[in-house]
Amino acid sequence: MGTLNIDRYHAAMGDASYKDATRLHDKLLSEAQATFYVTQRKLPFAPVLGHERLVRLLIDSQIDRPRLRFLEQDRGGLKLFAKAIEDMHFVGAIRAVRPGTIVFAQQPFADITGAFGLTQAQEIKFEHAFDLPMTTASTAMQFRMAAGDQRWLSDFSLRRNGDIERAVDIAVYAFIGGFNDTSNMEAAHRLDIPAVGTEAHYWQQAYIEFMYDPEIEPRTGKPKHFEQVAFERWLDANPNGTTLLLDTIDVYMGAVHAAMAATSTESRRCAFKGFRVDSGDLAELGRWCLNFFKANGLPNLRANLTGDLDVKKIRRIVKEFPEANGFGIGTKLSSEVPAVAGVIFKESMIEGRPTLKASNSPDKTTLPGKLQLFRGTGKDGYFVGDVTGLDSEDISIPGAVSVERLLRPFWENGQHAAIPSIEKQKAVVEEQRKRFPDLENYPCTLSAELEKLRDDLTEQMRADSSGWEDLLTFPETLTDDLLLPK
Repeated sequence: MGTLNIDRYHAAMGDASYKDATRLHDKLLSEAQATFYVTQRKLPFAPVLGHERLVRLLIDSQIDRPRLRFLEQDRGGLKLFAKAIEDMHFVGAIRAVRPGTIVFAQQPFADITGAFGLTQAQEIKFEHAFDLPMTTASTAMQFRMAAGDQRWLSDFSLRRNGDIERAVDIAVYAFIGGFNDTSNMEAAHRLDIPAVGTEAHYWQQAYIEFMYDPEIEPRTGKPKHFEQVAFERWLDANPNGTTLLLDTIDVYMGAVHAAMAATSTESRRCAFKGFRVDSGDLAELGRWCLNFFKANGLPNLRANLTGDLDVKKIRRIVKEFPEANGFGIGTKLSSEVPAVAGVIFKESMIEGRPTLKASNSPDKTTLPGKLQLFRGTGKDGYFVGDVTGLDSEDISIPGAVSVERLLRPFWENGQHAAIPSIEKQKAVVEEQRKRFPDLENYPCTLSAELEKLRDDLTEQMRADSSGWEDLLTFPETLTDDLLLPK
């Protein structure tokens, strides 16, 4: 059963397009061939991911009778649109870049061509398909670049994601974008992503009774601290290797108790593989703990740092504490990201004619025509620059020995191109990332022909309304006597 995954304006425009009063010269607007392109506005760079979500949304398009009745009974009257989608199976054509292809803001990474009435109603499907995957993977890429390729990155965001389906998606796209594993057991179960997790603070808290009725430390004959008891029990329960969380009370105290627990028996020493610090100055505390454990006969431990980490903090930690082995990322991976992709869907062709939204804001002006994204590769295998142009162009890019057309057929007549596994998509993202000499300053331009088409079309659109200033008066303030009658 499909859902009404549309805005009301899609339903209203769709319904109006089937009415004879809104015809183009020779056909109903609903039947006019239209092309809409898809891009993202907010991220400096992002892998294009979500193709499999788009396929699911396109396939699951049939609307059930209660929802059709809801449309038919709409106060504005949407009976024609309801009839059109009653047995809707989208049969238009979609082009897209390959999964994992890294693109930049404002570049077209997909387009769709079909009859206007139903094609315009696909907008939300594209936005829902690509927005979260690209946002998450771009964020993960930025964490990976900050941490360096040799350090471990773990997705600890499950608790911040609102529901399990969103959490699974975030685990998947963080993994593709550069993370190594996840704490999310459902994602690990479904998708064979490695699952990890340490003890929580309340493991130590659960042993507080030993503060009142302590065990005796055999080496000293003195009472053990309850945190040492908790660490010993945890090491005994995980003899094959585990990580101890040090900051339940105080990191320095936690390190002392962890060292005492780990050195109390040989099996506990073997089980102690790493430590985690979750608060305070992570670089300073991590470095101190690593040196403390080494001085007390516990070398080669993994230093794992967590605690509301963002990209900027990781860069600082890596600079100050390069021995850090890994990071657990939660809130700043999913619920507090600096920017979302902001995927948009804009009309660029109607009945073979280019069209655009000129706008009063240059950053909201869209591109006209049948677009293509061209990427140049130098003789050393590195990418040298991108050009967004028209599909009919032959583009050359300075420094490139080859130029690739990135927009390729993806969906036609209900069939879609193969979608690689998440492991293969992860490999594509990693391989592509290493082929950009400087992702932050990569050259992306428009072709001269596309720029001219955009500017000429904008000028013509505005010129067709020349003289309108003489027909209207614009007062400095709006008063009641200037209001149109209700």
